[in-house]
Amino acid sequence: MGQKWALFSFQGRMRRRDYWLYSIPVLLVSLPVFLYTTPENADNPLLNILSIIVLVFVFWASAALNVKRLHDRNKSAWWIILTFLPLIGPIFVIVELGILDGTIGDNQFGADPKGRGAPPSGPDNESKDDKDTMTIDM
Repeated sequence: MGQKWALFSFQGRMRRRDYWLYSIPVLLVSLPVFLYTTPENADNPLLNILSIIVLVFVFWASAALNVKRLHDRNKSAWWIILTFLPLIGPIFVIVELGILDGTIGDNQFGADPKGRGAPPSGPDNESKDDKDTMTIDM
C-alpha cells in the first residue's frame, strides 16, 4: 500500500490502523488553514489560493480514506453522505470507520487487508489429518 493509493484512490479496502495513520496527518494539515483563514487575512490572494489548494487536498484525501474504510466494512461509498450530517457525521466516522473492525475475508470490494479468511498454506500449516497420519519411509 502506497501513499498515493491511500490518499487519492477510491478502490480497495483499508484497515483501521492505516486509516488512522493517514487521517490524523490529513487533519493536521487542515488545521493551519482554519487558523489562518480569517476575515483579517481575506485580502491576501496568495493565502486564499493556498487555502483552497490545501482544502481540496484534504477533502479528496478524507473522502478516499473514508470510502476505503466503508469498503472494508462491506458498505457502498454512498454511505459517505452520512459523514456530512451535523452531529451524526462525526459519530459515524469515529464508530463505523475508526472503531469497528472490517469484514473478515474477501468481500465485494476486495481481499481482506489483514489477510484473514485465507486458506492456510505452507508446511507449517498442515491440516490436522496430515498430522494424525504416520508414514514410514523404507
